[in-house]
Amino acid sequence: MRTALALLLLLTFTLTTISASAQETESRSHLYLGAGIEKEFSKKLSAELDFQGRFGLTKTYQDFLITPKIEYSPLKFVAVGAEYRATLSHEDGEDSEWSGRFGTWVKAKWSPSIFKLEARLKYCNYSEDVADRDGNYANKQYLRTKLLGSVKIKSIKLTPYISYEWFYELNRNLVDKDRVIIGAKKKLNKRNSIALEYMFEEKFNRGKGKKEFNNHIFSLNYQYTFPYKPKESAE
Repeated sequence: MRTALALLLLLTFTLTTISASAQETESRSHLYLGAGIEKEFSKKLSAELDFQGRFGLTKTYQDFLITPKIEYSPLKFVAVGAEYRATLSHEDGEDSEWSGRFGTWVKAKWSPSIFKLEARLKYCNYSEDVADRDGNYANKQYLRTKLLGSVKIKSIKLTPYISYEWFYELNRNLVDKDRVIIGAKKKLNKRNSIALEYMFEEKFNRGKGKKEFNNHIFSLNYQYTFPYKPKESAE
C-alpha cells in the first residue's frame, strides 16, 4: 500500500509540473508500433531483437528502427546490458537518412510480493554523422536515469506500470529532457505478450533560438519470447 501511495504521489507531482510548463510550449503527437523477439538463454542471460515504426501525427515523418540488445544479471537484483539502435528516418520532401545510437546500462531491481521497483542508469552515444530530427547537433551523449514501478495482477496476467526518466546531456552538462510513461503489459500466454502505453516527453533547455516542445506518444508493442528451458538431468 505504501509503495502504491508513493507512486501515486510521484505521478501527481509530475503531471502537475507538466501541466504548468506545457502552456508555453508546442505539443506534438506520435504513434509508435513495435514488435520484438526475445530469447532467454538462462535465468541470467537474454537477448532481444526489436523492430519499431514511429509516425508523426502533427508533423509528418516516418522512422524505422532496428535494435539488437543483450542483458545479463550477475545477481538477482542487478542487471547490465547493451544495445545498438539503427534508425532510417524519412520526412516528406527530404532524403532518407540512417543514424545510429549505442547504449549501455545497469539496473537495480527489487520485487517484494507482486510489486516491482527498478532504477536504471543508461549511457547513450549518438552517431556523429547525422543531426537529430529536432535540430540538435550530432554526437550527443546522455546519462539517463529512470525509476519504474509496476504491479503484477496474476489473475488476469496483466502488469500495469509507471516510470519517470530524465536525460542529462553530457555535452552541455544539463538536463534537457524528461519522460513519463504510463502503460500495461498483457501476457497472452507463455510466449506472447502485448504492451500498450502513453508517454509524455518534455524537451527543454534546447538552446537559444530553438523552440521547446512536448511529445504525446501512444505506443503498441508485441513481443514473442523463447523461454528458457532448463535441461533435465540424466538419471
